[in-house]
This record gives sequence, C-alpha cells and structure tokens, in this order.
Amino acid sequence: MQFAGLSNRQGVRFEAYGADLFSRPGSPLHIRFEKYDHADGKHRYCLLSLTPTLFGDWCVERVSGPLNAPGGAQKRTYFAGHAEALAIFEGFRDRQLKRGYAPIPVQLGLL
Repeated sequence: MQFAGLSNRQGVRFEAYGADLFSRPGSPLHIRFEKYDHADGKHRYCLLSLTPTLFGDWCVERVSGPLNAPGGAQKRTYFAGHAEALAIFEGFRDRQLKRGYAPIPVQLGLL
C-alpha cells in the first residue's frame, strides 16, 4: 500500500513513504499515526519504526498511547532479516489504517 498523496486533517497534502522507500534495505522507516474519537473525545497516537541495530538485526518498535494524558505502551521486536521485519512492519501499518488512524508526516529532527 502506498501513502503518496494522502491528506492530513487540515487538508494539506504530503508525500510520504512511496513503494521505492520500502524496497531499500538499510533505510530506517518511521510512521506516526493519530486518531481522534469524537464519541469519546479521546485523541490517540501510534509511532511505528523499523530501524537496523548495531549487530545487523532489525528492530520494529511500536509506541502508542493517549495524547495529553498519562499512559501508553512501548514494544520492540527484533528480527534477523530485513524482509521479515518489513513484513511485520507493514502488517502493523495496515492494522492501524484499518482501525481509523491517519498517517501524520514525521519530522525526524523533532523526535
């Protein structure tokens, strides 16, 4: 699934994570999702990261929780190969999209 050409909540278009970026091993990937539930008034976020480790393994990290409230969770899973880690990363990404989360452009300098 390609994210190119999606719009955020303010209607601003952005280009994010085309298919060519997913196919390049060695490049870290970061996607931030946000979801606002109007019925409950809850604003949640989820950050997915796929990064190489110093030992040649790959780490898929999921950080999620409510915005402006205590709580949240962080989970890291390590894989020996890039293909296996990328498959898990894309599965998490697709699951968040199905749950109604919207991808938000990530500025890596601010993380």
